[in-house]
Amino acid sequence: MKESEKESVAQHHAKTSSSAVETQHSGAQPLFNKEDIKGIWSSGETENASFRIDEDSILFVDSYEYLKYEFRSDTLIYMEDNTPFFKARVVKADADSLVLSNEDGVRRLWRFND
Repeated sequence: MKESEKESVAQHHAKTSSSAVETQHSGAQPLFNKEDIKGIWSSGETENASFRIDEDSILFVDSYEYLKYEFRSDTLIYMEDNTPFFKARVVKADADSLVLSNEDGVRRLWRFND
């Protein structure tokens, strides 16, 4: 991934972050799996989807950029050349919402329906 693409991903996260910060993972058993996070998600800031999480990649709709990811325990990890460069803990994942938390804050997303 080029530096400009990393900036695009960082800008995407900046647009969908809130100022609230949650505590780090307490060491409990993971509550979520990859099936829980797969789907099309929207930040709600526009009428369009923000990104789609597939089996092994994430498509950022606004930049039409695919990014590999791994899901370990309850953590979503963006990968480039098998090297992690962004991590977010899944706080909530259900039929219609996804909440991610990292050092930058909390992102709340809603399942996108056409």
